[in-house]
Amino acid sequence: MSREIVREWHFWLASIMTGVFMAFAYDLLRLLRRLVRHARIIVDLEDILYWTACFGLSFTLLYYGNNGVIRFAAVLGAAVGMLFYALTAGRFFVKWCYFLIDQTLGRFFRFVRHFIVGRIHKLIRKLFSKIRLTCAEKRHKMKLYFQKAAKGRKEETKDGRKSKKGSKKQKRKKSKKTKEKNAAVPPCQE
Repeated sequence: MSREIVREWHFWLASIMTGVFMAFAYDLLRLLRRLVRHARIIVDLEDILYWTACFGLSFTLLYYGNNGVIRFAAVLGAAVGMLFYALTAGRFFVKWCYFLIDQTLGRFFRFVRHFIVGRIHKLIRKLFSKIRLTCAEKRHKMKLYFQKAAKGRKEETKDGRKSKKGSKKQKRKKSKKTKEKNAAVPPCQE
């Protein structure tokens, strides 16, 4: 074979390999998107960077392989390479890699998040709940004096203090009621 025909075959194989590489690179990008959630703007920026890199790779291939002349053979070779990859390894690459990464690294990160971070979180919550509940230990007794609500009540004076005229039975009933109210109120109610 002549030297020119061998050179054309090498150029054709290089364009096929370029197509395979571009398809593989996009599958890596798809795998990354599956593993890590992306915002829409980040996905758009990744696509712009991907296609810019593909353009640079194609331009380099054409510049060095064909002196910058765009030929149908180069475009067809890249398309054949992409199609070959998509029909062979591309059908399974993203699914299997995602499965393997999820079963290995995914389990590890879920273990760390559940057991280590979860236990630290529970410990911190317990610590702060004990600090917050210390105010329940001390209870303050406060005497409240109310103004006279009705005219018929003789136990209270106009300034709110109890008069000494009330009977002992009424005082006992009131003290029992206040004790029941104090027992019913939960501690540290804010």
